[in-house]
Amino acid sequence: MPATLHVFNLRPYSTPSEPMKSTEKKRIAQEDFSRFGWKSVAAFIASGALLYSYFTYEKKKLADVKAETSQRDQAVGKPTIGGPFSLVDMHGTPVTDLDFRGKFMLLYFGYTFCPDVCPEELDKMAKVVDNLKNLRKDQTIVPIFISCDPKRDSIESIREYLKDFHPDFLGMTGTHQQIKRVAKAYRLYFSAPPLALDDDDADYLVDHSIFFYLVDPNGKYIAHFGKQETSDSVTEKILEFLAVQGL
Repeated sequence: MPATLHVFNLRPYSTPSEPMKSTEKKRIAQEDFSRFGWKSVAAFIASGALLYSYFTYEKKKLADVKAETSQRDQAVGKPTIGGPFSLVDMHGTPVTDLDFRGKFMLLYFGYTFCPDVCPEELDKMAKVVDNLKNLRKDQTIVPIFISCDPKRDSIESIREYLKDFHPDFLGMTGTHQQIKRVAKAYRLYFSAPPLALDDDDADYLVDHSIFFYLVDPNGKYIAHFGKQETSDSVTEKILEFLAVQGL
């Protein structure tokens, strides 16, 4: 019987590889980071720089648009109120707006023959002045009455008239043209009937706007207050303005 040859497929025993040393792991990680990490960091920084540049540009553009809109509103949309004046006060002394630099002015246009509205508004102004004198002794406010009836309102009659309201009131008058100029500057309407110009003994009423105006120490108009305002509401608004301006 022939001998049977048995062939065995002998494979060497495989032994598990030795655990990878920590230094080898670090080396591989560093190589991976070198290939990909710095590129990612560079891309991230570049993207951040682009975003920063974009938002900075957009922010500046928005600020420019707001500034342009504000200038356009001031030049076109909002009428200019206030301006220089040259009148005579109730003591006969020539005065201009420059004489009141460094002081707030509270201006009211009226006339001494006014039966009801003017006295009410002057009483209100007097209370505002007292309120501010008590609350803000560091600020000076001058209440000024400007006659819009220069034909009948002499400096003597204005002086006597204002004694009934407040000792700080300063009355002013001028020629008809001077009064028209300052009224126009403050966009104030006033009108007397035609007979007022022809008849020296005529008894008439002057139709006029009912406002008083707050002007800052630099001669700049701040606000105007109508008949619906109370002395307390006017005082509060003036105090708010002082707070906003840091005064």
